[in-house]
Amino acid sequence: MPWTDMGMARESLSLLASFFAVASTFYFWLVRANRERAKLAACTVTGLRGTMLMAMEDAVTFRRVSPGDHQVVLKYWLDLAIVNNSSLPNALLGIKVWVKFTDGRWHAMDVASADPEADLFPQNIDPLTTAGMKLALATKWDGDVSGGFRERECAAGDALPELVPVRVELQALQGQCFVTEWLDDGRLLARTEQAGRLAAA
Repeated sequence: MPWTDMGMARESLSLLASFFAVASTFYFWLVRANRERAKLAACTVTGLRGTMLMAMEDAVTFRRVSPGDHQVVLKYWLDLAIVNNSSLPNALLGIKVWVKFTDGRWHAMDVASADPEADLFPQNIDPLTTAGMKLALATKWDGDVSGGFRERECAAGDALPELVPVRVELQALQGQCFVTEWLDDGRLLARTEQAGRLAAA
């Protein structure tokens, strides 16, 4: 009888050890699979800056946005860090940006590199690292071009709410898309005194 009990105990310990081995392997497989899953995110670095664009300042953007009568082109700059949270490399193939304006609508922005000599895509991103990206964003807005440099900067700032909702969609390999949203604090935007008082009210 004691030998039978000892045999059962050995079998139970062996079964327990096998179960622990399988559970450990499964756990580490899950951890590894999670670390290898594609995960890109966009983080703001410096915040939005902007101005009302004159056609002679950036004719290429002006033509792309193509404002109508009694419309202007508002241009903004946004520095991003593209974070690869995966243990595998990835490639950024495209980016879309929306900004919410004081009219309550999300505006799909024209997206280009802030450096006209630099290509945005494709951009390879190493595992568990970040890549910098300097964007120039533009959209059309009702209004007329007037005033000097400061007034045009204020026009771009006044078109945005005090806290500016921003949405970025990163397009990666195999048709994967990663969406990040945040509120820009607007501290780098110029505002008129009247707009500042309305925002504080």
